[in-house]
Amino acid sequence: MMFGDWRQRLLAFRDRLFGGPSAAADPLDEVEVPAEEVAPPGPTELPPERLPLPTKVPPTVSRTSGQIPDRPNDPAPKKSKATRKEKTVDSRPNDGRKAAQKLAPVARVKRLVVGAGRTAKRLVAEHNEKRGGDGLRQPSPRSTGRDQVFLNLGIDFGTSFTKVCFRDVGTEDSFLVTFDATSAHDAMLPSIVAVDKTGTLYTADQAPRGAVLVPYLKMRLAGSPIGEDLPVVDGVDLGSGEATCALASWFLAKVLSRSQEWIRKHERDRLRNRVPVWSANIGVPVEHYDSKAIDTFRRVLGTSWIWVANARLPKTVGEAVTAYLRDVDRLEGEVSDFHAVPEIAAAVQSFVMSRGAVAGIYVYFDIGGGTVDGVAFKFLNRHGERRVNFYSGKVSPLGISALASALGSGSPRDIDEKILKRLVSNGSVEVLADFQHRVRQLVGKVVMTAKQKDGRNWQEDAIQDHQNTRKNIRSLGGLDRTRMTPLVVFLGGGGAPSAWYQTAISSTYDKFGHFGAGVPPYQLLEVAAPRDLDMTGLASSDFRRFAISYGLSIPFGEGPEVGLPSQFADAEPLPVRQNRVADYLDSKDAYD
Repeated sequence: MMFGDWRQRLLAFRDRLFGGPSAAADPLDEVEVPAEEVAPPGPTELPPERLPLPTKVPPTVSRTSGQIPDRPNDPAPKKSKATRKEKTVDSRPNDGRKAAQKLAPVARVKRLVVGAGRTAKRLVAEHNEKRGGDGLRQPSPRSTGRDQVFLNLGIDFGTSFTKVCFRDVGTEDSFLVTFDATSAHDAMLPSIVAVDKTGTLYTADQAPRGAVLVPYLKMRLAGSPIGEDLPVVDGVDLGSGEATCALASWFLAKVLSRSQEWIRKHERDRLRNRVPVWSANIGVPVEHYDSKAIDTFRRVLGTSWIWVANARLPKTVGEAVTAYLRDVDRLEGEVSDFHAVPEIAAAVQSFVMSRGAVAGIYVYFDIGGGTVDGVAFKFLNRHGERRVNFYSGKVSPLGISALASALGSGSPRDIDEKILKRLVSNGSVEVLADFQHRVRQLVGKVVMTAKQKDGRNWQEDAIQDHQNTRKNIRSLGGLDRTRMTPLVVFLGGGGAPSAWYQTAISSTYDKFGHFGAGVPPYQLLEVAAPRDLDMTGLASSDFRRFAISYGLSIPFGEGPEVGLPSQFADAEPLPVRQNRVADYLDSKDAYD
């Protein structure tokens, strides 16, 4: 073959890759491109005319609806070193952290996307438009001459405290937003709005003396208010539904704006010559996510996003109510990248996405300041396609502050583990017994609802193992609980290290007769901190408080698929195992 023929073929291949005049990319073809053609020329900036081809395909449908049948729990296939190298580039600023990181775009991993040249550039443009056109009116790279950096905020809107974590989508690393605090307690924002006598709004840390405090905003949004009735201020009933939605929108808008300000201040190297494109997720209890209350949460999220986008936060409660009623009607026409996500799905993110996660049944209790949120779920893994099916979810006002209030504490919002221990040791035996019984009722409801829906014998079937059945768990005296694989119960939240809560949860097994109900013994554990999270100076043991915000920092659609409790009906009851005794006439020779 002549040299000219090879030259023509090379030119055609170049045109196919980079969109030359003769390129004819088929959107269904995959093209193998060497890694050096994909990697950017520098560690911090990517020229807009040579954007890397996306390695993931944006999702086109919601991944949080629809029930799928259980699938074999095959472990994820291992990736070769060549594949791992091909998908990583040094795109982070050189700040002493890890150098080689993964590329940015959203959804499931593919080696190379469809086509090349113009097709690839069009997909990148659509991806950038989707991530950047989120209502924040960010300037495009063409207008500024700078590249974009996609930052996703994970907001754990807790009953008592709000925690924030952000993720650099390009490097796939997450970082706590500490608001310049040096302790975990100070890094959490009280979920409170203060209203002075003129109706002016403040966050709790800026509230003037004598202002009315509106706590437990999340529970009020869910239609389950905690605490005393609220007064009328500046002609607005602070306890009304409209005021609750307006105040929650204002609070979340303040969290968004303060988080962005903190990141701009402390992440200058990351943002140098780059335009930030913001997105955010917020946690909602599974029980409320799977109810009509989710519509209220979504309206509040959308409204707060609009207020931040237009940099127009109301100053008074009257202005907030008016602005909320006006802007809530605009939501359908606005593009928002602020999503509601089931809280516990975010809390177990580091577990279910780890290599060592074994498919099976698990329970999780988040012991927060105002509430205890409990779920039981089935984790499925088929060749790396992970799914979390929530069989049950229940949230009750049984958190640390609620217990302290029941014991007569004057300031239940400032309770830590040491203060709680002292209150419990000196508290009323009757009050503690009643509160402990309510915790056990929550635990029993979560566990037994899940067992009814799963339909297997949890004591004899391998609910947290790759084996089909458990061996050697029966003796002459019946089932031996010491040989059973335990039911893993994860604890999270600020109350997780409390011995009182641990005892209340673990004692449910015997007090409610779960052994006789076919449930294996409990094993209480904590979810370990993930490797891709920077605690920003805080101790790794504080991860229990920020587990949900970390999971929420993962961009919407990139986590495991989720099934909700309402999608799963009770399974048919298992046949009762009877102790079989041989008939005398059939076996008389054995007795004679």
